[in-house]
Amino acid sequence: MKRNFFTILISVVFFTFSLFSYSQTEQKELTLKDIFKSGKFYPKMAYGIKSMADGQSYTLLKNDSLNVYSYKSGKIIKTIVTANRLIPEGDTVHIRFRSYKFSKDEQKILIPTETEFIYRHSSKSNYYIWDIQNEKLSQLSENGKQRLADFSPYGAMVAFVRDNNLFIKNLETSNEEQITKDGLFNHIINGTTDWVYEEEFSFTKAFFWSPDGAKIAFYRFDESNVKEYCLTMFGDIYPEEYKYKYPKAGEDNSVVEIFVYDLNSKSTEKMNIGEEIDQYIPRIKWTTDPNVLAILRLNRLQNKLEILLNNVETGNSRVLYTEENKYYIDDSNYDNLIFFDDNIHFLFTSEKDGFNHIYLNNMDGELLRQLTKGNWDVTDLLGYDEKKQLVFYISAEVSPLDRDLYTVRLDGYKTRLSQRQGTNSASFSSTYKYYVNTYSNANTPPYITVNKANGKQIRVLKDNAALIERMKE
Repeated sequence: MKRNFFTILISVVFFTFSLFSYSQTEQKELTLKDIFKSGKFYPKMAYGIKSMADGQSYTLLKNDSLNVYSYKSGKIIKTIVTANRLIPEGDTVHIRFRSYKFSKDEQKILIPTETEFIYRHSSKSNYYIWDIQNEKLSQLSENGKQRLADFSPYGAMVAFVRDNNLFIKNLETSNEEQITKDGLFNHIINGTTDWVYEEEFSFTKAFFWSPDGAKIAFYRFDESNVKEYCLTMFGDIYPEEYKYKYPKAGEDNSVVEIFVYDLNSKSTEKMNIGEEIDQYIPRIKWTTDPNVLAILRLNRLQNKLEILLNNVETGNSRVLYTEENKYYIDDSNYDNLIFFDDNIHFLFTSEKDGFNHIYLNNMDGELLRQLTKGNWDVTDLLGYDEKKQLVFYISAEVSPLDRDLYTVRLDGYKTRLSQRQGTNSASFSSTYKYYVNTYSNANTPPYITVNKANGKQIRVLKDNAALIERMKE
């Protein structure tokens, strides 16, 4: 018996080696240089597509030129600006043009340059503003690099963080106003996050304009009691020691507070987030009412989550939503909070029935309907089309190995939009009329298309056909 087993084993090994040897002679040699250095096996992607407000067109930065394209045809509609136009006054060389952010009216662009990274996600830059109508370039501030610069809803102001303090620049008067003055490295942080929130809660921008542009809600971190961690920074002849606040398990975290600054009264109001200081505030978000701020409150064990509604005039709060779990509440749901324009309803995702699903609630805290159900997870809540009352999401309903795009109506009727079995992701236009779908599976590189909201494919952006042929070799 044992002899027969070893005879079979040797035969299998010899046959496998013969096949391998044959394949080696028939197929091309594959080297590490081919894989990692040449880029010949890298798929072509469609990066940097940003929807315009009309929902019919998008912008793309290509060859130092910012262009507007039609979703439907793919044809270029116009060029907004080219890099050679972006020359600061007194200079002869244009600024580096690699990323940008539009004002809401799409008349101005924020452009970060000379960017320095702080930690993995955080950075600071010298920002410039390009006025599209007047074709004029101006520097946001000459008083040091800025972080997280962001237009107000009507584009007349820009808020940013510098040296752990929050500032507002009035673009019409050029006046720069400092909102907070207690910011201090390794002690007080205003308008951005400490290392823990950046790394564990995945955000660094910690200030948010109200919908009417009259107020700014912002985080304040007091990390004075957090213990320091030391790193040796190499590079020059003599290394330097860098110390930053890093709480290990069970040690003191930053004490987090939420404030709202009123631009008209020049006053700052502290929001009531409870007496407990050993907790987390993983997100804050304005409702569609400019006087009501939603604050997510999480205990340190991360098994009890509450959504608070705060009156920003008084700071008073009430609990809108509470969820408890014996073990843990998944942090992927923090961004899945959508308030409706009617200021009556909101969507949120939860694993409270054992799988991650979408729930429709009202602003009185009442659960109205569970929109998705089943032994599968909603993996991403993409958005809500107010006009058609459709919720767009990605789920693993077909298989845990797959990701598919669906819509669901508010009555719970759902429709699958993606057609190819594998992994699908979608990026929608601002009006949800079109979306860019990226599909792949284990043997297919990204296949990127433009689709209508009903799932119908309009055109192919990238098919990676050349890569598929190359892989066959």
